[in-house]
Amino acid sequence: MPIIRKAIGPLLIIIGLFMLGVFSKLRHLPSFKMPITVFKDNYLGSFLMGISFTLAFCPTMFVLFILTLMPIVLSSPYGFVLPSVFGIGTSLPLILVIFLIWYFGASGAILKRGRKLGTYVQKIAGVILILIDFLDTLTYWSY
Repeated sequence: MPIIRKAIGPLLIIIGLFMLGVFSKLRHLPSFKMPITVFKDNYLGSFLMGISFTLAFCPTMFVLFILTLMPIVLSSPYGFVLPSVFGIGTSLPLILVIFLIWYFGASGAILKRGRKLGTYVQKIAGVILILIDFLDTLTYWSY
C-alpha cells in the first residue's frame, strides 16, 4: 500500500498539469490503439468500456461503488437491492437538473456560459490539484 500511496501524488500532479493544458501541444504524437476485436461482441469489451467510462466521467463514484458499496452488497442479506438504490440516488439529481433546464428552455444560454465557466473551473481545479498533491507528495515521500 505505501508504494501505491506514494505513486498517487505524482500521478495527480500530472493530471493537474493536463487540466491546465500543459500537454495540449502533444496531441499530434501517436497514441496507443486498442484492437477493435477486443471491444466487439463480447463481455470483456463491455466490461472494459464500462470501467473506462466510469473512471473517466467520475472516478469518485467508481471508488464509492466498488470499494464501499460492493463489500456491503456481498455481506448483507438485502445487498442485491443496494446497487439499484445507489444508481437511482446518484442519477436523480442529474435528471432533475436536466428537466429544469429543459422546462425553462435555458439550454442554449446555459451551454454558452457553461463552456466559459468550465474552462475557468478546470484551470482553478488544476492549480488546486497540483498544490494539494505537491504537499501530499512531500508528506508521503519524506519518510
